[in-house]
Amino acid sequence: MMWAACCVRFFGFLRAGEFTTPSLEAYDPAIHLSLGITNHSSDIIKQSKTDPFRRGAEVCLGRTNNDLSPVAALLVYLARRGSIPDPLFRLENGTPLFRQLLVANLRRALSVIGFNCSLCSGHSFRIGTATTAAARGLEDSTIRSLGRWRSDAFHGYVRQDSVAMATFLRCLSA
Repeated sequence: MMWAACCVRFFGFLRAGEFTTPSLEAYDPAIHLSLGITNHSSDIIKQSKTDPFRRGAEVCLGRTNNDLSPVAALLVYLARRGSIPDPLFRLENGTPLFRQLLVANLRRALSVIGFNCSLCSGHSFRIGTATTAAARGLEDSTIRSLGRWRSDAFHGYVRQDSVAMATFLRCLSA
């Protein structure tokens, strides 16, 4: 479940609140992602920070030909999960994925591989996604659209040193 949630979050440019619940008890099918809304290549976010009228937003997930495929990860997870309704990301006991659990599991996994997990927060995926997109040369307008940013605030998420290094290395290899 965690692998699928992380892949969907990264490739979908998702905010934590768009696919987790704020707490263990706070799951609301009218607001949070549920099983019935996924078609494996796109999901409908029912509510977002930049969607105050709850119109929802479609998030497209592209299939890749490598281990980092959000569609493949979601399909594997759904096959194991079964068709029990609501919520989309849930533990085996039915508990919805909530923010604190996501961050705790991510920090645990990162500490196992020797990463300084104190650097990890709820925004780490948005930072990583925006930085990766900028490093790959995506236009600012595309990054803004994919991340559902209504302003240029996404620039605060892009870590320029990583982008500059990727650009420099690409130039060296050309």
